[in-house]
Amino acid sequence: MAFDWRNPERVVPWKPRQRFRLSALGHDAASRYQSAVRAAQESASQRSELERAKQAWADGLKLRPMDGIVLDELVAGRTSLAEMKETLEACGLTLREARGAIDRLRAAQLVEPLETEGGV
Repeated sequence: MAFDWRNPERVVPWKPRQRFRLSALGHDAASRYQSAVRAAQESASQRSELERAKQAWADGLKLRPMDGIVLDELVAGRTSLAEMKETLEACGLTLREARGAIDRLRAAQLVEPLETEGGV
């Protein structure tokens, strides 16, 4: 995918059933995300510390804090946006926002699309 400098927030129209997998970098980033979340949950001011930890994690990878949710879903074995639907809805994320997260995670080389039988 080429970078479109005129529209840096361009979202690739991934099909909801398109499958993705974590790269080696993705596994490392997911581990750091989960560690940051656990540490924040153990602090005295959980809510503010959680927001700070997610932001610090995202800044280090040029992502958005919500991208960690999608990454965490991939770690849990949900490999398509369709499989993530329940979690996305619970977190208030739209399909468009989730597609944007996938785009950013791909740009950071944390996830990669899997080929499907139809040759996507």
